[in-house]
Amino acid sequence: MAPIKFMDLSVDIKTLIVQHVIRPTDLKSLCLTCKNLHEITARWLYQEVTLDVGSPSDSKLSAFLNPKNIGLPWVRKLDLYLADVMDKCNQLQQAHFAIRMILEFLPENILEKFSWHPWSPFSGDNLVLLYKKQKRMKWLEGIALDKDVLAQLEKIPDFDGVFQNTKKLGLYPDSRDVLNFCQMLLKKSPKVEKITLHASFEESDSPIPSRELNDSSTGPGLITSTMFSHLQPFNKCTPLALRELTLQKIGLRYAAETYCRIINFTSVKSLRIFACTGADALFAELSKSTKLPAKLTTLEFKHEDNPDNDALNALDGFLTLVTGIEVLTIDINFAKVLPATAGIVRHGRTLKELIVHASRDDSEDELIYDFASFQTICKECTLLQQISMGFPQTSVIRHNSDSFAAFENCLGDLPNLVTLNITTWPNNNPSSSKLPLKVYEHLLQGMAQNGFESSVKHATAQGRSSKLNIIAFGSSDKVYDREDSKNQIIFVKGKTIDPLGKEKPTAVQIGWCLRNYTSQMNGPMSSQYPPPPQPEENHYAPIYPAAPSSQLLDNGHQQQIHYPPLSQNINQNIYPKLETLSDVLQQQANQANNALSDQRNVPQSAGDLHPKGNRLRKACDSCSIRKVKCDESGPPCRACAALEIPCTFDRPSRRRGPPNRHAEAIKKKRRLEGSDLISGPSTPSSPTNAAHALAQLSSHPPHLSAEAICSYPTLNALIDDFFTYIHPLCPFPHEPSFREAWARREDYNSPSFLALLASMIAILVASFPRKPRLHLKMQAREQFPTHLALVDKCREVCAQARGPGYLDRPGLNVYDAATSYFLGLVGAYTFQWRPCRLYFGECLTILRCLGLHKANEQGYTELGSFPGSLGSNGPSHEGSRESVDKITEQMGRRVYWTMFVGVRTMLQFGASFGELIILPQTPTEQHPPLPAEVDDAYIFPGYIAPQPENIPSLLTGFNANVRIYSSYSNVCTMEMAFGLGEIFDWELQKRVLDQSVRACKRSLDGMPDVLRVLPKDSRDGRFGQRRQPYYPPMPEYLAVRDPSLPAYDNESSPEARRHLQFEIQKANIYASHLSTRSFLVDKYFSMLEIYNKSKAQRPIQTSPNALSAGLNSLLPPITNDYDDLEQSMATEKESVFKDLLVVLGSIDLVNMEPSADSLTQKIRQIASTLLDQPKNRKGPTALQHEEYLYKFLEILSKLERVSPGSSDPSQPQDEETELRHWADLREYQVKFQEQGGVYGF
Repeated sequence: MAPIKFMDLSVDIKTLIVQHVIRPTDLKSLCLTCKNLHEITARWLYQEVTLDVGSPSDSKLSAFLNPKNIGLPWVRKLDLYLADVMDKCNQLQQAHFAIRMILEFLPENILEKFSWHPWSPFSGDNLVLLYKKQKRMKWLEGIALDKDVLAQLEKIPDFDGVFQNTKKLGLYPDSRDVLNFCQMLLKKSPKVEKITLHASFEESDSPIPSRELNDSSTGPGLITSTMFSHLQPFNKCTPLALRELTLQKIGLRYAAETYCRIINFTSVKSLRIFACTGADALFAELSKSTKLPAKLTTLEFKHEDNPDNDALNALDGFLTLVTGIEVLTIDINFAKVLPATAGIVRHGRTLKELIVHASRDDSEDELIYDFASFQTICKECTLLQQISMGFPQTSVIRHNSDSFAAFENCLGDLPNLVTLNITTWPNNNPSSSKLPLKVYEHLLQGMAQNGFESSVKHATAQGRSSKLNIIAFGSSDKVYDREDSKNQIIFVKGKTIDPLGKEKPTAVQIGWCLRNYTSQMNGPMSSQYPPPPQPEENHYAPIYPAAPSSQLLDNGHQQQIHYPPLSQNINQNIYPKLETLSDVLQQQANQANNALSDQRNVPQSAGDLHPKGNRLRKACDSCSIRKVKCDESGPPCRACAALEIPCTFDRPSRRRGPPNRHAEAIKKKRRLEGSDLISGPSTPSSPTNAAHALAQLSSHPPHLSAEAICSYPTLNALIDDFFTYIHPLCPFPHEPSFREAWARREDYNSPSFLALLASMIAILVASFPRKPRLHLKMQAREQFPTHLALVDKCREVCAQARGPGYLDRPGLNVYDAATSYFLGLVGAYTFQWRPCRLYFGECLTILRCLGLHKANEQGYTELGSFPGSLGSNGPSHEGSRESVDKITEQMGRRVYWTMFVGVRTMLQFGASFGELIILPQTPTEQHPPLPAEVDDAYIFPGYIAPQPENIPSLLTGFNANVRIYSSYSNVCTMEMAFGLGEIFDWELQKRVLDQSVRACKRSLDGMPDVLRVLPKDSRDGRFGQRRQPYYPPMPEYLAVRDPSLPAYDNESSPEARRHLQFEIQKANIYASHLSTRSFLVDKYFSMLEIYNKSKAQRPIQTSPNALSAGLNSLLPPITNDYDDLEQSMATEKESVFKDLLVVLGSIDLVNMEPSADSLTQKIRQIASTLLDQPKNRKGPTALQHEEYLYKFLEILSKLERVSPGSSDPSQPQDEETELRHWADLREYQVKFQEQGGVYGF
């Protein structure tokens, strides 16, 4: 018999199978499989629909309400929320219009539940339309209306038929009108079985006094006398036979007897009492034999008790009288002791869920049972499937304490335990330092895994299997059904199989909202309600996105260019038909527990995977009053901070549902402590301060932003200075995308962006302290007495933003390498050599891991047989062959070649760092190409536009500098193979040095005029380039400045800024060029001296080996006679001396300053080398201008810092002295020119 395929089964069998698919994402996938399965699955997928209304996306509801949508008739439960939009003006009117459209298009008599969740008034007209069309609803709500429509409702034909199927009522009175509406619902619903009564009069526009609302000793209050008026007199009425009752914020002190008369509590199965004053009176009344609930299975009690603990005592007595409870939840504040064990163990034969929380006061100290009591509970309540309570304190960095281990052993007596919630947070005693969040989570994971292993061990010893699948730490602060809890860390049990086939449990961390589903949805806004497939439509999008349309850029008008965030992952939906629904259908159907948490708060950025600090979805008072969106990051929030007004959260929360003591405690703590969320003890001790604890442990604190460095105006000025002075030398990051990300304030959301920004400011201030000092003097100098204080602050913010383990994050990108490079350069400029080497090595490591050191296939790494040698059956490669986007490609090449130049520069200075070696390229291992000589404005993610003609790119000077250091790669190859200063084949080595000098001199060929140093002016023989002399910004020089001419370092206009950037590049290029030539010439003479000494001691046998033969193949054919190379090198040294004088006389020193110590050291090295030569080696130019160079070096030595700051780091640096040194330097430049300069002789 042939096997039966799934599609060959009958429709009834396939329907039964689909009913067991409870995860909405799986139902959606089934819907998109074929038309037959779509018809079967749609009825289950559309059972529950949740919509956000009151936003521009309401116009897309037509896609959902399409008559061809076969799932529409299967909608049974409709939940409506107000959309979270920036502009709340007329939002209610827009929402009411959208709701009317929904009610008009929905088929008649299909809804069982229609729920309006906001406390905002609902449209009376829409309510009339709802009752006209939907007459089979089982759930009705008494809510606030924008007008009185009770008379219109009574006129609806067969109005009483609306209530024939009503089983549940949600009553939310907050005014007299709503009380009348609720009374009508109660009167018209004869079959009601469940009532939720949640009063909220304290926030009404015209509040009613409590003594008038609640019952008193003299008579019933407004609530009971109005809502239950049809049952009066209460002592003669027929009580309501309810199965479930929820009371919230109801005064029960004198109303307990009344409620016991109008409700038959003996039939109640579920009783929930939340924040009701006088609850002890109700328990006392229910403890009477005639009113004792006989069928009670669920009891939830959340209360703030009085000093005498009357409610707790009444609850203990009630628990010892009632029997058969299966779910027991007790949450009491201001309790002196925990609920009595006797009342709990009385229900040992039925109790399946036990949640007990209690604290002495509002200090969040959780009370914990003693060992004997906890052991009694575990031994007597053997049916427990879920238990949640505080455990004794233990440390995550040590073995579990004896008391904690004893509690853990008691759990072995619970064979059916599935979920364990330990509400007290383990600490890290005896350490006093705060643990990073990732470290703390990892240690908690180890504790959870030990818990799973202990459970398996106990189960095996008892001859059964362990059912424990979830271990959670902390207490959920979830306030709304559709938001995630940030105050709980949950681990589910997985399993690992070792090579021998032995299974072992392992702990896997999940989010609170995924406690039932361990797979993420398609996206934060993805819909679970697909329209029916049409045969003529294509259901699969192309694999590759369409190329961006080309943009025409001209000098006259340039379109605005929008760039994506620096670390944004673009997740495209593979079903393009669903795009019209993604903004409308937010909530997915859930057949398992009738509630699936909304995923709209899942971060879209891959680099933003860390849980944010605890927050409650509530706007601050100011934003709520002004009806603007509050980012809820405060206090203070960004809006209040910008307006410089107090940011408070004093308005009480208005929500429906049971109160959450832990959430309220967090809000109270915020009100008391303001924004100081990370102060206090370093280790959490109770669940109610878990948000506080997680904020302490977080690697990216919720309030860490760029303002932690300095003020916003100062930041803008420093960013402008970076792109003016530093970017020409280190052309990364991509300026347009960075500025757009800064405009969006990505530093609030992206830790990697904040780290990059901090490192950029640090390198600007460390290398070019003059300009930042001007900003700080005007705005924040009192915070930073020296520029090093600002550098240290930037490094501190950068470290906090990156957090621990940032190299392990999947979102590692080229800008992380840029951050590491800047930090390494800051270490060099502040004389901290170890951080310098570490960060430079980290930069190279990141580039190599990302593949950006290769010429192509950057994302592909060949692993060969290495995985197989370790037992892996996976592929022999990592990554894909797809090319990266153009911005990443170009930034990667820029960072790589900048690192290349840095390594060669350190080599010239005599440093030898083994971790920073960049090997010469080979035919199989090529260096990446030089960056495209195109400015940032013409580089897009998908393509690179051409650079406009006659406009040199800033990358032209960058590449010229790279070619200078690439000119002597053969010398580096020779030294790597044979060592520094080793003579192995002198004739070959002479050729290598000579060819390197020639290549270095040719590297400046073809440069544009803006980057050239003109040795003579065409008119009077003076040096060219200078349009205006440079005068330091000192009082005595203010009179000689010409206000009619633009300042030489003024970047106010784009033309002046670009000219200044070319001048900075020019100073760097020629300093590098002269330094490299001088380095090669000096190397020749030092090796010649070694050769002559060795030759005098013993003859050198020249026998070329394989390495020297290979080096010989890299050189061009011999065209010169190398016998007179010594004379050529002496001439070259004289030429270097002349060119040095030309550069010093042509380039303003202000353009040398951005290169900081790097450039001045190059100049000093060249000049010192030339002056230290014996007189017989000095040429006529050196002898004639020796005095000028000596004076020049003397001033440079004064400018050179002995330490990165002043002599006393605690004292401000003497700026006047430094500027006078620059003035002296400039004076000798002018004097040298007046004497004719290098051409004067």
